[in-house]
Amino acid sequence: MATPLDDDTQDAIARFFALINLGDSAQTSAQLSMFEDALLDAEDDDTDGQELLWVIREVIDWQSGFFVDWKDAQSFIGCLNQLCERIDLEIDWGSDDPEEEAFLETTSVPELMELAHNQLRVAGYTLWNWDTGGDAYGGWITRSEDDEEMLDLAEVLHFDVRPAEQPY
Repeated sequence: MATPLDDDTQDAIARFFALINLGDSAQTSAQLSMFEDALLDAEDDDTDGQELLWVIREVIDWQSGFFVDWKDAQSFIGCLNQLCERIDLEIDWGSDDPEEEAFLETTSVPELMELAHNQLRVAGYTLWNWDTGGDAYGGWITRSEDDEEMLDLAEVLHFDVRPAEQPY
């Protein structure tokens, strides 16, 4: 069983979920509840810093965040398209058919992250990525006006995150 989170960490986690859910209070509440349940099943060392992100990843994957293999451009495009539907935005991937094998073979997840980040910035959003410590990419979208708060939360929670224009 995981070590209980202190009040400051709990508050920061709640605010984190609110930011990545872009004001959707129902989804924020649902994910907080799933997070609390997942935390009960987590190991003691899963409640600090980067390890906490692995618990969060399970809760937000393809709903409020992405997590893809380093070479899985197709899944990244699919997930980002789904995430962008929430904000009624469509990413121009630079291809008439971004699922076409020829296109997917000429691009990479980091290149696509930078492309998506730049387009999201123009629309008032920021695509974030976190250091997974391995050969995968993970992240989420927030409003650009919340960039400073996201960085503050990352500091409080000991998350290693940065805007996706600088993929890990």
